[in-house]
Amino acid sequence: MFVRLYADNYRCFSAFTLEFSSLSVLLGSNGTGKSTVLTLFAKLRDFVTGRGRSLDLFPPETLCRWDKRIEQTFELGVKLEEHGEYVYRLRIQHQAKEQALNKVVEETLSLNGKPLFEGTDQKVRLHNDRQTGNPVELLPDWHVSGISRIYERADNKKLIAFRRAFENTLVLQLNPALVSAVTSEKQPVEIPRPDCSDFAGWLRHVVATRVLASREAERSLSMGGLPGFLAFQSNPSGDAWILQCLFQPDIPFRLDELSSGQIALVILETAMAVAKNCGGALLLDEPSNFLGLPEIQPLLIRLEDFAAQRRFQVLLTAHHPIAVDLLASSHGVWLEREPTGPTRAHRLQMTDSTMNDKSAVRISDLMARGWVSALGISPPVAAQQTAFTTTVK
Repeated sequence: MFVRLYADNYRCFSAFTLEFSSLSVLLGSNGTGKSTVLTLFAKLRDFVTGRGRSLDLFPPETLCRWDKRIEQTFELGVKLEEHGEYVYRLRIQHQAKEQALNKVVEETLSLNGKPLFEGTDQKVRLHNDRQTGNPVELLPDWHVSGISRIYERADNKKLIAFRRAFENTLVLQLNPALVSAVTSEKQPVEIPRPDCSDFAGWLRHVVATRVLASREAERSLSMGGLPGFLAFQSNPSGDAWILQCLFQPDIPFRLDELSSGQIALVILETAMAVAKNCGGALLLDEPSNFLGLPEIQPLLIRLEDFAAQRRFQVLLTAHHPIAVDLLASSHGVWLEREPTGPTRAHRLQMTDSTMNDKSAVRISDLMARGWVSALGISPPVAAQQTAFTTTVK
């Protein structure tokens, strides 16, 4: 489970720290960095797993506009029950904001305070699982994660477990309009793009490698938001495959023939089933987008239940009133920033009396009216608002 994120000199994040639990809900106005948190997770995941190079994932335009420094720093705290707490640190140095050149000057991974991997732009040292003895020295690569280049061996399973936690992290920022029913990828799509434009290829991989997850997704769809749904099927078409959804009695529809809401449901149900199957993390940007009102609350309750049962970790952003009122009081984190300043995070501090008072104004209404002081948010934001008590009659 991810427990902490630190980012410095990345977009709107300057010395920014965010702590996570099994379920965290990011709240705040537009432009405060909610989606940026999810995007950063996807970039760090792709870097650690070897799916991207430093310059592609962290180009100079990702530096803070108001900061003159040319170095970015990221840290992640990850807790795995079988091993303990990992701390991953990545430092990238850019040549200049105007030049598309950068290099990794530091990449380290420690477990319970002891090093597993130590990398700089000069040398790389790999420690064994016992974290004792002389480390193995490797050649550095300025643009590729050293951790991504480590092959699994009997004496480095703890490092591989950390990397696998990233491989089991799904980041979804859905755009059904970009989702195609056709896949022609030569290599398996093991991790979908955030917009899920390659969902058809990913589902083929899921059906082939995670049969139980694909069956659970089909079962949830048939019992939930897609009445009459029976199963997925992929049909060959030349060098490509076409993903279809089979409905009763035996009528196939291409995935891109479904409505935006139906496509979103198909993707969300598949993602939840896969996350349960691998015990990973599911990061969702506004999951209630494109869904009908009767579909939103059941989805959010299931996500909350899965997180409470530790089936998988959930991090989501929320603007929708149903999501805010259902989850914010127990799991909300408020993000705020000045128009051209850095983002800061505040854990919501709702009192028990406010949460239980039926006459209290709903959290979504407090947010809509700008009464953030009533959410228990500390200054400077609260100081800029009119003072209100936690219960407004």
